[in-house]
Amino acid sequence: MAKFHILTYHRVGVPRAGTWERGTVPPARFRRQLRLLRALGFEFSPLGDVVGWLAGRQGQGSRRVALTFDDGYADVYGHAFPLLAEARIPAVMFLVAQRQTDEWAHPHGTGHLPLLNWAQAREMADAGVTFGSHSLTHARLTECEAERLRAEAADSKKLIEDALGREVRHFCYPYGAFDERVVEAVRGAGYATACTTVKGTVRQGADLLRLPRLTVGKRMGALRFLMRVLVRH
Repeated sequence: MAKFHILTYHRVGVPRAGTWERGTVPPARFRRQLRLLRALGFEFSPLGDVVGWLAGRQGQGSRRVALTFDDGYADVYGHAFPLLAEARIPAVMFLVAQRQTDEWAHPHGTGHLPLLNWAQAREMADAGVTFGSHSLTHARLTECEAERLRAEAADSKKLIEDALGREVRHFCYPYGAFDERVVEAVRGAGYATACTTVKGTVRQGADLLRLPRLTVGKRMGALRFLMRVLVRH
């Protein structure tokens, strides 16, 4: 059965000493993963291709993979973006539109990491990187009242579109938290797709607003990475 793989990354950079940071992939390892995917015959696809793929308008035979980056960490600009640009590999960056640091990760502490600024995002967009929304504030959307939920979905879309001058078609649920009410808010905001943290690959019949993904983390060496992308999900 044909499958469309969507990989989830967060940071690509140097892990900080004394921290676990399971979502941080060292740059050299990220480079090797891109080479492995090519060697395995994967075709790097924009996330938007999943729409036509599910509708049967695009070939079902090839191994397809889309790269997504949650949160919009600034490290991605310095370490992943040059590799993607050099190899002309498409990717989606999901931005937390009203945040400059990952303050949601350490709400009562320090050590917040910087996120992409608009100048960096515009440079990346000009080079072909696609940008999506990860909400306004990284709120847990299932706990938001109606107006806050609407704003997190719709206002974030408009803010990013105004800043980058490009349509925003993709959404990613913060914390992977969604329910029927959240999905309907995302649909109402006009997104074409929405990514979850549900583990799996996209198969025919999948819901475009409930797309599963495969997470790539800090401790994933070559063997584990191969198992993640090749083992049936």
